[in-house]
Amino acid sequence: MKKKNKLTKLLPYAMSVCMLTFVAACGSDDDDNGGGGGAQQQQQQQDEGTYSVTFLPLNTDVAGNVSGTGTITVAGDDVSVDMNISGAPAFVEHTQHIHTGSACATLANDTNADGFVDALEAAPIVGDSLIPLDSNLESQDAGADNYPTASSSGRYVYTESTSLSRMLADLQAPDTDTTDHTVKLPAGQNLNLAGRVIEIHGVSATSALPATVQSDSDMPAHVTLPIACGVITRTGGGTGGTTGGTTGGTTGGTTGGTTGGTTGGTTGGTTGGTVGGTAGTTIGGTAGTTIGGTAGTTVGGANN
Repeated sequence: MKKKNKLTKLLPYAMSVCMLTFVAACGSDDDDNGGGGGAQQQQQQQDEGTYSVTFLPLNTDVAGNVSGTGTITVAGDDVSVDMNISGAPAFVEHTQHIHTGSACATLANDTNADGFVDALEAAPIVGDSLIPLDSNLESQDAGADNYPTASSSGRYVYTESTSLSRMLADLQAPDTDTTDHTVKLPAGQNLNLAGRVIEIHGVSATSALPATVQSDSDMPAHVTLPIACGVITRTGGGTGGTTGGTTGGTTGGTTGGTTGGTTGGTTGGTTGGTVGGTAGTTIGGTAGTTIGGTAGTTVGGANN
């Protein structure tokens, strides 16, 4: 009888634990889409700020050791892109795009083992093309026939600017061709540049490419072959995002800088040890660096 009474008393607790486990399991059911893919809805970043990219070479057997850096600046309604590239195949027009993915392809992505990572093999990693870096940043189509051409020494400098509002209007317009590898942004989504990649393409038409090297468009394989790639990082200004950056920049920068700096600095030793140390470091460091930094790279540091 006692055993029965004990079981009766324990039954509600056991059921409660089961229910909590079930709810927790449902709540942690993350969508892991992986890969590059299209410009899916994602956590919003604040576009304004400065971004940088360092390019690493790819397909060096035919492209050489391409290197270079790039800077993207968004200030108010102005967007400017500057790139300085060296070692690219000479006298070749190099198509270049900001892609929706978050990583660059490597030789490990040579799925057919022909010694080259072609555009089709790179696509699942770098994602679809979002912003062509051509002669007209305002439109995905308007400047498509005018990309930079490398000099005899393999160098080129690319500098273009446009209106952010006009760029976004085009990027958020309906996609009239869903069969290509160029995508549009969902309505209301920002550029969300931090974490995207820039890929540079193009080798000489006389390059010895096997028939297994494929293109991801109607252009020849030598035009679309990736030769360099880099991940975009936020290096200054702005904040990490509307959620992660305004909160991370304001809370992390202001609270972390003001509470951590003012409360921690003004209140000084007494509250400064606890509030300045705990709240200043935890709120300013964690919320500023983690929240602002995770979603926006250097927010906590930029605003502190």
